Amino acid sequence: MQSPLLNITPFYMVFLSIMLIPLTIKVLKLRWAHRVSLLDGGHDDLTRAIRAHGNFTEYVPLILLLLAFSEINNAPIWGLHILGATLIISRLLHAYGIHRKTLKPRQMGMYLTFASLIGGSSMLISTLFI
Repeated sequence: MQSPLLNITPFYMVFLSIMLIPLTIKVLKLRWAHRVSLLDGGHDDLTRAIRAHGNFTEYVPLILLLLAFSEINNAPIWGLHILGATLIISRLLHAYGIHRKTLKPRQMGMYLTFASLIGGSSMLISTLFI
């Protein structure tokens, strides 16, 4: 039997999908508690939950695509794992910082997210042209 085309990306995809569940549940619970069906109703806790969820869903798919295309193009395994692990850590730090109203973890989360974007883009370019 032939091995699957992607071996590493699905691991990170599953892990990140599981990470999205509590972010979604938090938004749903706060919407229910504040009886708000659209936007944030002026509630700071709901605004933070919506942004933690939104920020996750804005960055994670693109970086997972960079990871997948890099893997398809035979990027080094160690590079793929560094990218995947950095993405996970970045998203954990960012969500923690938003929910706890703590600036440093949130900033570090965004720095690592940008590092993931730049690293993933660089890795994909290197597999295509080098």
